[in-house]
Amino acid sequence: MDALAVNAKQARMPTWAGQVPCRYRHRCGARCGGKVPAGLDPVHLTHLECVMTFRRRDFLISLALAVLCAVVAGWAGYKMVCAAGINEQHALAERRMDIANETLEREIEKYGLLPRTAAVSPNVIDFLSRPATAEGVAEINRQLRTLNDSAGTLQTYLVDPSGRIVASSNWSEKDSFIGRDISYRPYFQNAQPGRTTGYYAVGTTGDAPGYFLASAVEDGGRRLGVVAVKLGLDQLERLWLGQPEPALMVDDNGIVVVSSVPDWKFGALRPLPAATLAHLEASQQYNHREIRTLDWKVLTTFRNGSFLVRAGTPAGTATYLAAGRPVPDLHMHMIVLSEPREVYRVAWGWAIACAALAALACALLHVLNMRRLSIRERLAMREALQASHDRLEILVEARSAELRRANEGLRREVSERIQAVKQLQSFQEELIRTENLAVIGQLSAGIAHEINQPLAALSTLSANAVRFLERNDLATVRLNLGRISDLVARMGALTGQLRSFARRSTGEIGATAVGLRVDGAVALLAHRLTKDGVVVELLPPGGVLTVLCDPVRLEQVLVNLISNAVDASSDLRVPHIQVSWGAEGESGIIRVRDNGIGLTDAVKAHLFEPFFTTKKTSGLGLGLAISADIIRGFGGALTADNNPDGGATFTITLPLAEQKETCDA
Repeated sequence: MDALAVNAKQARMPTWAGQVPCRYRHRCGARCGGKVPAGLDPVHLTHLECVMTFRRRDFLISLALAVLCAVVAGWAGYKMVCAAGINEQHALAERRMDIANETLEREIEKYGLLPRTAAVSPNVIDFLSRPATAEGVAEINRQLRTLNDSAGTLQTYLVDPSGRIVASSNWSEKDSFIGRDISYRPYFQNAQPGRTTGYYAVGTTGDAPGYFLASAVEDGGRRLGVVAVKLGLDQLERLWLGQPEPALMVDDNGIVVVSSVPDWKFGALRPLPAATLAHLEASQQYNHREIRTLDWKVLTTFRNGSFLVRAGTPAGTATYLAAGRPVPDLHMHMIVLSEPREVYRVAWGWAIACAALAALACALLHVLNMRRLSIRERLAMREALQASHDRLEILVEARSAELRRANEGLRREVSERIQAVKQLQSFQEELIRTENLAVIGQLSAGIAHEINQPLAALSTLSANAVRFLERNDLATVRLNLGRISDLVARMGALTGQLRSFARRSTGEIGATAVGLRVDGAVALLAHRLTKDGVVVELLPPGGVLTVLCDPVRLEQVLVNLISNAVDASSDLRVPHIQVSWGAEGESGIIRVRDNGIGLTDAVKAHLFEPFFTTKKTSGLGLGLAISADIIRGFGGALTADNNPDGGATFTITLPLAEQKETCDA
């Protein structure tokens, strides 16, 4: 079946035929494309590493969502139940405050009439409007005591306009109020006729706290004095002391005046400013008591007006739910505290229950979702198995056609690459040969000189030989012919060296004697070295050093390095070149050292790059690049560095070879 038929048959089939859609195909970036490959048993779907990874990830995600839902549900349940419990406790506190407020209102209403009634009494008006006599004072004191005992108040007394107490119900006691100056008391200063003015303070005489009610006495618009009554708040304290939870009343400055916790009395709920403390000291409202700041901190305020407070008690620090309301008639604020622990305990119970229900619901949803996905996968597996045979046949045919086309393309590509490699090698050979010819061109003048001298000698000796032959001087002819033979041998050696240098390399790597290659390179450059006055120092090792390389190309590299050394030291009075070679470890080392100008950092950075040259009048910049490439081809390296005393050293490193393998010609 050809490729067109395979493609047509494949196009008519669904793209999913023979494959099982994976539930994770929309999330997975694997090469399977979201399908189980054809030919794989769908039962093994669950055992695929990617599927197992996604299932573990989904389980962890579901678990995280379940935990999140449980936390949210628990938090919501806790908040709702806690709010309901706080509202319920707030309602209970409101009822307690209602009872306390009613008690206060009854007390104030009952005793508030007393100073107003006494202020309009003719006896009181008459006593305050006339100069005091002993009989009058005694009589009014007895009346005040009778009034005080019948009303059940702590003390009842009269104050003249200057603020001095002139009559009192406790006149016969040692802590009698008579004669005391209370002009600094606000209830005296603010007393009005026909009205009752209230004020809480600690007595300066008996140091007993109480609530003072006062009403002004006037006659014809003239202020005669004030009637004052001191009440005790013992009944309210006894009412609160009987409750299991604390309650307190604070004045406008936040100072506790009534409390079911004795340690809180006369303590401030907040730090008082210096001005407030000075005012309290001046008014003697608390009779010079030290007003300490209580351990009292509001933590949270709720919408219904209640708040959480942390308060210090004799048993330690405790957290209370506080509810308060103002008592305008007394210029105070009533606060009732309750323990919120039961509310929190119930709220935590509901929170745990809600969290458990939410987690159970999430688990149930996860199980149902997994079951739904499993059923869908089974149905997809059944359809995939039905189409797997046809799909497999089409895929085999298509793959076979693709393999044939791929094989053909691969063969073409291999052939093209082999041809490209051969062509590259040919270009490299031509480039090396071109460089060699360039070197030969540079040596042509010296070689011509070396040949012209023997040729001139040959001409002279041959002419002399003819004359001596004519004279029959055979001995001299024989001597001239010997000299001619030596000159011919000398020119033959020179042309042999030139032919050896210029010939094409075979490219074969073998054991090469380094000394022969060095001698050959120096011989080729002999005329130039002599002309430029260059001193060449050869430092051979103790024995024969053989390395693995191509002898022709090694000699070419040496000629290039020695020629560059001559150029580098041409400006010196006595140019000096040192060539040394020897074995170091498992490598053969050849060093060409000169005393020239050396190498700058910029030159060293580009030294072995093609077309880089420092010669201004000659050179293409290919010599060192080609030389480095040749040495690398031998498995070695060509490096350059500056000498400590000036000049540069080029180092050739080549692998050593056995001497018996030497293949030099």
